[in-house]
Amino acid sequence: MPSSSVLGFAGVALVVVLAPGPDTFLALRYALNRPRNGIAAALGMMVSIMGWAALAGLGVAALLQTYPAIHQAIAIVGGAYLLYLGLGSLIKAKFLAGATAATARTTTRSATVPGTEYTIIQSIRAGVISSALNPKLGLLFLALMPPFIPAGSNMLGSAMILGAIFAAMGFAYLAVLTAIAARAMAWFKSPTVGIWLERVSSAALAIMGVVVLIGAFL
Repeated sequence: MPSSSVLGFAGVALVVVLAPGPDTFLALRYALNRPRNGIAAALGMMVSIMGWAALAGLGVAALLQTYPAIHQAIAIVGGAYLLYLGLGSLIKAKFLAGATAATARTTTRSATVPGTEYTIIQSIRAGVISSALNPKLGLLFLALMPPFIPAGSNMLGSAMILGAIFAAMGFAYLAVLTAIAARAMAWFKSPTVGIWLERVSSAALAIMGVVVLIGAFL
């Protein structure tokens, strides 16, 4: 696989990884209980992400072999979805930022209740289920991967490589977040942090959607 494709996908994946979502709050919840539980939850999420990558590679490969035009259709649908997601979040930023801050505070309180302990197995299982039952994650893979897989290459192999890159970046981010959460819980209670993360990630998703749509028609 060309280095340009790998670097391009890594840049887009970074935007997705840094965007706050259910998996982020789940990792924080377990991290605030015990740092090692946050790491275990993150590992569980990466298992499901690799599963999504495999399914995306197999599905896209089968579809492209029969209907080559489906590549463009996937890019159009995926780009439109990303654009909708980004613009929708920006329009509702004021309300969503408040909800995000409230969710973070609730999660922090529930994770630090005396007597509440999670095992490593429970943490891993929670991470696997969280990502496996996230349909948006699967759609993002279908939208992001095809433009970065060279024509004529092994779709499954390429998808697994890109999935591994996404998983590695996601795990690194969640590991850092876990370490920070364990030492500075009060910082994550600040509504200002959630507001800026929401604005930046929403704008990035909208831009990503435009880029995918342009690429589909070109």
